[in-house]
Amino acid sequence: MNKPVSKKCPCGGGKYAKCCEPFHTGTKLPRTPEELMRSRYSAYARGLTEYVRSSWHPSTLPEGLTLEGNPEWLQLQIIATGSHGNRGYVHFKAYFQVDDDIGVMEEQSHFVREQGRWYYLEGEVVDA
Repeated sequence: MNKPVSKKCPCGGGKYAKCCEPFHTGTKLPRTPEELMRSRYSAYARGLTEYVRSSWHPSTLPEGLTLEGNPEWLQLQIIATGSHGNRGYVHFKAYFQVDDDIGVMEEQSHFVREQGRWYYLEGEVVDA
């Protein structure tokens, strides 16, 4: 189920049509791990299950992945990002709301590039 559409991109990168929408529609591929992370966050925020699945490396994709029970994602904060060759990482905090509670998930995500395309590989959640 897709969430209500806003002109503002959930990742905080400006207008959705010029930020993450081209990635979600397949008209553009993310060029960096950070672009992929932002587009994945926006896909979670908008309930775009198929994009989340297609951006996940097949070797680590959870079987039967759905966004059912997905919280309301409020804000993405990129802490650090980098890449070397075909490997990359993004350290981020993602703020979310469940009922009346606000939470934060901090993760160091790892990415791999294969045949010119970046994929999410895995993430290590940072305990607060």
